Amino acid sequence: MSTAVIVGFVTIGLFVLVTFAVTMQTIEKNNKERRRRESALNSRARNFQYMLDGFPQNFLNRDLQVLVCKSLVEVYTQLSQLDPKNKIYSGHQLRIQQQLEQYKTKPARSNPVTLIDSAQIKDIQKLLTSLHTFIAKLMESKRINTKEAKIYSQQIHKLMVQTTTDSLAQAINQALQSGKSRLAIHYLQMSVDKMQKENGDGLYTDRISNYQQRIAELDSDLESSDANAKQRRADADAEWDEINKPDDAWKKKALYD
Repeated sequence: MSTAVIVGFVTIGLFVLVTFAVTMQTIEKNNKERRRRESALNSRARNFQYMLDGFPQNFLNRDLQVLVCKSLVEVYTQLSQLDPKNKIYSGHQLRIQQQLEQYKTKPARSNPVTLIDSAQIKDIQKLLTSLHTFIAKLMESKRINTKEAKIYSQQIHKLMVQTTTDSLAQAINQALQSGKSRLAIHYLQMSVDKMQKENGDGLYTDRISNYQQRIAELDSDLESSDANAKQRRADADAEWDEINKPDDAWKKKALYD
């Protein structure tokens, strides 16, 4: 076998080895990128699912529920495309798609859900903040336009106001239960001021009226209580003066003696 032939075989062998190595590196790089993307999508899916499950039933209006559901369907669609053999992804995609269709049939607006647990209110406010951040990212990526983002943001803002007034309602009740009327009036007025700023659609009109009436009642009770306290102090002072009045009876008795 000539030297040229041997060199040719060696060259071909080296080429095959290099090609194989490059191919394996490319496959590994693609697999690594696929795993990274799959992990990111799974994390996003958990966040969206937490939003759907974390809010009380009917707390979010239809538009926001549809938005979160659509986003979750998109995530599971991408996961199914990454791993077509994974039946879990396709199963979740089907389930969320059915849930999305249910949300679409709901009324556009529903009655506000009142929150009565302070810890729950804090959790809900965190979720609303996360949802607002997500909407801002959707607008930045041009997946929704500025007008849509503004509508969603306004809806979230209303829910934040609602949770704030619910939190103040808890503080009002605690103050009243503790007999701290002045503190209750303070929280009532804070709530009235907050609702009046956000009452363009008349949503809080009845509640504002009720709170103002309650403030008037508490003010009246305090005035009456203060008046009674002043009278009791005046009566006590008069009794004390009577007790400390000098006894001149012995002088009169000495004169007659």
